Amino acid sequence: MEVDFAFICDYAHAGQKLSAIGIGFNTIAARQLPAVHPQFHMVAQLRASVAEAGQKDFTIRLIDADGKDVVPAISGKFNVPRVEGATEATGRLAVAFNNTRFPAYAHYSLHLVVQGTEMVRIPLRVVAAPASGNHHGQKGSQDS
Repeated sequence: MEVDFAFICDYAHAGQKLSAIGIGFNTIAARQLPAVHPQFHMVAQLRASVAEAGQKDFTIRLIDADGKDVVPAISGKFNVPRVEGATEATGRLAVAFNNTRFPAYAHYSLHLVVQGTEMVRIPLRVVAAPASGNHHGQKGSQDS
């Protein structure tokens, strides 16, 4: 199984097609700590051989620089559907994180594990918001 792509975005829905808004940010600018970000999604598309198609177990961990969970790990299942006559199958995953509390301005990362194998790591950092507002590529965070 291979990762076609993975990213963080404001909102996503994974079905036969993937819909996503606010794709690819990696920084949250917060005015105070703890920073509470109202919502973001982790999105991944995985490609597998038809022999690997079917239900897959996944776990997503949001961890800090010390490897400690920021929120409890999210576990579930997603389907990599077999397509008649095809040699590959594609599975899509969009997982929401709501009202996520970040305790410090620091580096974090999202880790996607599928069937016990880490497939992707996506860096995410929380920084102090500049006095003049948001900069390009940063998402503002609501104060808690």
